[in-house]
Amino acid sequence: MVELELSKTEKVKKLNQILTQIKENGNLLGVLVAYRDGGLIAENFNEKIDFENFTSMCASVLESAIGLGRTMGDRKASKIIAELGTQTIIIMECDEKTFLVLNLNYDSKFSNISEKMEDYIRKIIFLY
Repeated sequence: MVELELSKTEKVKKLNQILTQIKENGNLLGVLVAYRDGGLIAENFNEKIDFENFTSMCASVLESAIGLGRTMGDRKASKIIAELGTQTIIIMECDEKTFLVLNLNYDSKFSNISEKMEDYIRKIIFLY
């Protein structure tokens, strides 16, 4: 587990490389990783938004979906999809501490990254 021995700067650099790879391979508008309490870890978005509020809202939506899954026979929420006009937000749990948010539009190619998503998430978990 070489990643666990990396300095904070090296971890951020590796995480940014993963986010850039996800964004480019999926032709996404943006991608971010945040803590489940809503704290931003890293982002790679085309547009500048209020990430403090955005990540907090995404964390709240994720926690609500997890709670909803529990009430429906203990089903695990795998991803939450919100369509916002011409954009789509996908929120995915990485582990008990972190989650991933993808921002797509009609030009995005989610299918290009969906098969590799578990690998991307595993790499993120090893870093954080």
